[in-house]
Amino acid sequence: MQNTEIAIIGGGLTGLTAAYRLSKTGAKVTVFEKSSNLGGLAGGFQINGTSLEKAYHHIFRTDKEIINLTKELKIDKKLKWHESSIGLYYNKKLYPFVTPVELLKFDQLGLVDKFRLGLVAVYLQKSKNYKDLINIPAADWMEKWCGKRAYKVIWEPLLKGKFHNYYKKVSMAWLWARINTRGNSKEKGEQTEKLGYFDGGFEIISKALEKEIKKHGGKIILNSNIEKIKEDRNGKVKIKIEGKEMSFDKVIASIPSHVLGKLIDAKKYKKYIEKLNSINYLGAITVVFSSFQSLSKYYWHNINDIKSPFLAFLQHTNLVDKSNYKNEEVYYLGTYLPHEHKYFKASEEEIYKDFFDYLKNIFPDFDRNKITSKYVFKLANAQHVVDTKYVNKIPDYETPIKNLYLANFSQIFPEDRGTNFAVREGNKISKIIQNP
Repeated sequence: MQNTEIAIIGGGLTGLTAAYRLSKTGAKVTVFEKSSNLGGLAGGFQINGTSLEKAYHHIFRTDKEIINLTKELKIDKKLKWHESSIGLYYNKKLYPFVTPVELLKFDQLGLVDKFRLGLVAVYLQKSKNYKDLINIPAADWMEKWCGKRAYKVIWEPLLKGKFHNYYKKVSMAWLWARINTRGNSKEKGEQTEKLGYFDGGFEIISKALEKEIKKHGGKIILNSNIEKIKEDRNGKVKIKIEGKEMSFDKVIASIPSHVLGKLIDAKKYKKYIEKLNSINYLGAITVVFSSFQSLSKYYWHNINDIKSPFLAFLQHTNLVDKSNYKNEEVYYLGTYLPHEHKYFKASEEEIYKDFFDYLKNIFPDFDRNKITSKYVFKLANAQHVVDTKYVNKIPDYETPIKNLYLANFSQIFPEDRGTNFAVREGNKISKIIQNP
């Protein structure tokens, strides 16, 4: 690919991985990133002198693509494995929820419910066949096999929290992949799950990729707002940025599917745009704060109450030592919501009030006055809706415009989007570019 001019739109891990691979072949790569920093959904900000992701991230033992990339980039020593712990909040009480013994002690389900729940979990962890589950709604499958009570207590709040008003349409194949990945993430001999996190945050991997891209002659341009993409003469692709047009031999759009649809000719590519727009995306709201107050002994907390404004509560410093954050505790509150939800127009103070008011229900000792810093992040396209018809919606890597390619997390199936699969998609699209 010597001297082939390639533009990559989007500086998330997929775009950066593709840029890294292609720049190593001798291609002239330019990455255009709309925001002021790299990493996409794993992009960071500074809290107490350390980079932290705007949305919570960690790595599973099964995440071989990203683990192998860290070794290749020689940053694997920065990836540390920490013992995880999980709590479940239901009916005004917080329960430990990791081991079979803890499940047996969970007093919100009867013995038969617990048995069925455990049996289903083992089956989904061991099963390799997800194709028979594609057309079945997860809500229906889980209610049938776990029982009405276990579904109502455990699975319905999680599906509603994750997919909001789309929850009854979500494919069981998606949920199978989540449980199967998680259930197989322990290494031999490990009694409890361990999760990976970088010393210095996920910025470590973005910066390592950036360094390698530039080392091989690539360019990275931040704050770049692409306005139009169209065919150029001689099979090239032309992109318009801030009124200026530039031509490239090949272009990779590593952006949400519907965003690409807004950048190409609406009349000429009407049917293709309709397919791109058939994929529904949810946004995410995260509240991140630091405090000298410790609230819990668990890292991850599933909030199984549909009245809660957030789905998950994380005490990040129960996974990663608080010495990394000037000995303060660091927390996340997070939820997924449709774009029209009131929180996307609400002020930060309104979001803080709702989230912190509910947090005090879980932890009555929670003291807002002990918060030392707090942030709200609104992420527009954080989760695609994997419904029972999703296999027919997945867009091809090649678009109707010659030499324009699409690579984003909507092409990941049945697995959910995540940093490991973002790296996998970057590897995949770079091979497609090299061997069309």
